[in-house]
Amino acid sequence: MGWLPLDLRRTQPRLAVESFCSEVHADELRHAWVVDLSAEGLRIQRPLGGPRTRSLQLELEVPEIDEVIWAHGEICFDEVWNVAPGPDVVLSGLVRTSGIRVVNTTRRHRRMIEEYVVETRRARRRDHAVHDFLLDASCYLRG
Repeated sequence: MGWLPLDLRRTQPRLAVESFCSEVHADELRHAWVVDLSAEGLRIQRPLGGPRTRSLQLELEVPEIDEVIWAHGEICFDEVWNVAPGPDVVLSGLVRTSGIRVVNTTRRHRRMIEEYVVETRRARRRDHAVHDFLLDASCYLRG
């Protein structure tokens, strides 16, 4: 899948997270790992394989919130990445990485995610006194 036109790319900042999620497509359940999150979308990583589809149902756990959120997502990009092993890496080696735009969820769940992202970013800046310009960008610079 290719990149979306510039005007359809992310406009909200994302927050780096580590959270479990499941993707459901055609009655098949596959586990994945959420690596960044915003009120409008998320990026997941999972082992290679599985169906290639444009949309899927997601069940995800928002870190620090004791609630499971269901959302219908549309895949914006789907790529294979080589992730180097490290102390903070859950999946290493070749992994399938997908950027997903949330197209349908409850207002309550969208608001929970948005508040989590905003408040966690605020707390991280306060705790570390560092501003993460990359997460504030409307899109990553791609070479």
